[in-house]
Amino acid sequence: MTFSQPLPRDARPHRRVRNSVRAGLVWSLAAAGINLAVWLLASAIGIDFLVWPQGASQPPAGVGPLAIVGATLLAGLAAGVVVGFGKRVKHAVRWVIVGGVVFTAASLTGPWQQPEAVFTSTRVALTIMHIVTGSLVTFGLARGIWADDRAVLA
Repeated sequence: MTFSQPLPRDARPHRRVRNSVRAGLVWSLAAAGINLAVWLLASAIGIDFLVWPQGASQPPAGVGPLAIVGATLLAGLAAGVVVGFGKRVKHAVRWVIVGGVVFTAASLTGPWQQPEAVFTSTRVALTIMHIVTGSLVTFGLARGIWADDRAVLA
């Protein structure tokens, strides 16, 4: 009498979109906390957060704590949705890391393409916030996919 061995399961169907969305939101919430700390520290030392969101022809707008939290959570949500629908490919962790680095680098054009009236200190503080958000969300999404694969293969 022989018992048949079950076929190895494919890990990809076990990766759910809601897991990626949840991971994106959780890690972006952590990034929002760090970004708020950066904003508080920068504001305490006198860095103003006046930027020109639509170019030099429009009036400047201040970047406050609500805008920082909202933008950070929106970035994590969008990344979670994109990864959730795109993680059915092989080597998904690798693609998430490459995509995260590319999108984080692309987001740095926002602070550095501001008009000359925006101080360098403001640009540096905003750059730190972009890097924190990109790094934490990318790490969290890649870690989530890796954990899903390990749980299925174990």
